Amino acid sequence: MPSLREAIRSRSADRAGRLLDCSVEVESVAEVSPSFRRVTVVGAGLAAYTDPTPADAFRLFPPGAGDDDGDDGPGLSRAFTVRSFDPGTRRLTFDVHSHGTGLVARWLDDLAGGDVAGIIGMRIEFVVGSQVGGARPELTILAADVCGLPAVAAIVAALPPEQRAVVVISGAAPADRELLPDRPGDDVRWVPAGSLTDGVRALPRPRGGTLAWVAGEAGEVRAIRRVLLTDLGVARDDLRAAAYWKAGVTSDDVDAQAAQRYDDAVAAGRDVSDPDVLEDLALG
Repeated sequence: MPSLREAIRSRSADRAGRLLDCSVEVESVAEVSPSFRRVTVVGAGLAAYTDPTPADAFRLFPPGAGDDDGDDGPGLSRAFTVRSFDPGTRRLTFDVHSHGTGLVARWLDDLAGGDVAGIIGMRIEFVVGSQVGGARPELTILAADVCGLPAVAAIVAALPPEQRAVVVISGAAPADRELLPDRPGDDVRWVPAGSLTDGVRALPRPRGGTLAWVAGEAGEVRAIRRVLLTDLGVARDDLRAAAYWKAGVTSDDVDAQAAQRYDDAVAAGRDVSDPDVLEDLALG
């Protein structure tokens, strides 16, 4: 059976040449919790999104979010995770963490039905099913800070009933817990901000086949990756790790640095849909 990374590579190869680059119109914005807004968009260009996988990632370009130097390029963007997609109505829903005063906060403040934005995607983050995992997966470990909660929620919602999840989330407010689907048998642990690594380290070592997905601050994700591989015995090819942000670095700078590394990788002929390459670019 293919490992998680092999499954991501295979699905990414199938999707090559069919990536989205289109405009969407905001249909609705709803408060899920004081920290999160659920945004629903529609658009004819979404008809090309024919093979959704859990927690697919895309970049959204708010209108008017140009570069500070006046560049006429695509401007500033932020990455989000698909929560759900209805191919019949071409309706895509995603959850947005509202915090601070940056690009996303400014966009949300003025967001209303009928607004238009651009999106580019989708990048495959996870694949579910009984045929994924070097050994038949009995367990999925999902660890993230509050920024990764929408992706974790999307993965949990897609897991087959027989595949139990152990979820560790740091820094979420009590009201944010409404984002996570309630499934019988799952082990969900809410831990304070900054203690995600300790929360993962406290998990018992799994006995059977295990998949793992982790996202958060870059330094913390590196530490958790070591814990998962060394202490918990997760196979490297069944682990997907992603850095959503870096301590002491603004989101704009993180995105600019990531874009440069991405462009350099493409110029060097690397496959930037490969999870090994993506992890190396994000975490080293």
